[in-house]
Amino acid sequence: MKLLIIGSGAAGLTAAQFARKTDRQAEITVLGNEGCGEYSKCGLPYVIGGVLPSLDDLIEFPVAWFQRFNIDVRPESEASDVDPEVKAVTAISLRDGGEEQYRYDVLLIATGASSWIPDVKGTFAGGGELREGILALRTMGDARRIMEQVQKGNRAMIVGSGLIGMEMAEALSLRGMRTYVRLRTHLLAGMVDEDMAAIVQNRAEQRGIHFIPRSTVSEIGGVRRMESVVLRNLDTGEESEYPVDLVIISAGSRPRVEIARKAGCRIGATGAIAVDERCMTSVNNVFAAGDCTEYPDLVTGRPVSIGLGSIGVRQGRVAGVNAAGGMGRLPLGVLNNRTTELFGLEISAVGPTMKELRSAGIEAVVGKCNGWTLPDYFPGKKAITLKVMADLEHGRIVAAQIVGEEDVHQRINVFAAAILNGMTLEDFLGLETCYAPPAAPTLDPMTLAADAALAKWKRR
Repeated sequence: MKLLIIGSGAAGLTAAQFARKTDRQAEITVLGNEGCGEYSKCGLPYVIGGVLPSLDDLIEFPVAWFQRFNIDVRPESEASDVDPEVKAVTAISLRDGGEEQYRYDVLLIATGASSWIPDVKGTFAGGGELREGILALRTMGDARRIMEQVQKGNRAMIVGSGLIGMEMAEALSLRGMRTYVRLRTHLLAGMVDEDMAAIVQNRAEQRGIHFIPRSTVSEIGGVRRMESVVLRNLDTGEESEYPVDLVIISAGSRPRVEIARKAGCRIGATGAIAVDERCMTSVNNVFAAGDCTEYPDLVTGRPVSIGLGSIGVRQGRVAGVNAAGGMGRLPLGVLNNRTTELFGLEISAVGPTMKELRSAGIEAVVGKCNGWTLPDYFPGKKAITLKVMADLEHGRIVAAQIVGEEDVHQRINVFAAAILNGMTLEDFLGLETCYAPPAAPTLDPMTLAADAALAKWKRR
């Protein structure tokens, strides 16, 4: 059996590993447009910020590691075409421009996503390339270029305030750059609600980040290279110019589905490849995994684009097993369990935001708790804010968000388990939580937030 995997990111190379575990005899070939094996893209901001010493530290499995297990990784090979009738993929070498054709019995598409660059005046040079001083972060090559630019100036503008945008804001500030962040609504808008985001913004401002609220980019100025960004206030229309040496575009991503289209795969409502619980596409013996795919949200039932490395790896595992003839399955929906750490704060969330719940027609009651990680009297306690949402009809937990200085992500994992198992607020309050003064309070803030939500639910 010949298995051809297009894409050497976390999803594609995880699929290769689990395909090999499932079928020891299969011919497995991986086409990748980078040349360094499997590495953590999520770690790139921490190398840029100097938290990690080198980009090489992010490489988890080099190309040679896969070769030991008879997995043929072809680095710097970009798939350009597919012929589903004869089951063949054409790839172009990024080194010399030569073409090569690869035959397959089973195809696995893990082409990922690319950074979305808004078409703003002054962004592009000739040939569609970004002008000098304007960069996006998606690959190890992007990170190298950003680090080179950091050496050339001391002022930066982040266009976009999602997870990557805010991680880059912190990274550049750690490098000593005066850092501006353009806000359209609130920071981390796809991750947490505005009230929780305000806690993070306040801490970021204390650490020297400058936010420009309710603004959009009108123009990027400069003759030979980028020298300034002009922002327009969305409420007043007033424009302001900010001289900067570096612009990071972090305005979202777009799934790379060109090969999937040519293979005849159905593209879903989000613009990504629709897959089932086996990671099978609409075409027999064609699987897909990672950022190029969509899958239903467990709470709303609506398809969502996959953008988290944790989900991409899980999909890669299932896709690889099934592509090699095994029987793997995903849960019937994703929770989008997400976390980060910014400016000394841990931020975690699971399930839809309030905006997403309303958009899906789900009314929710909210319980909130401002508490401590330890009993009031015990030294070393840290502040923590929790928010839990439950549907109005059944009181079933549908989402949670937590911000604090420590012990945040494991608490959100508890809420993730509750949502996965359909627990109501009353079910959750029956959960025994451990207690010892130096480790945990008698009543965990999770319990107090759920208790507040239950009281509201009963009144409603």
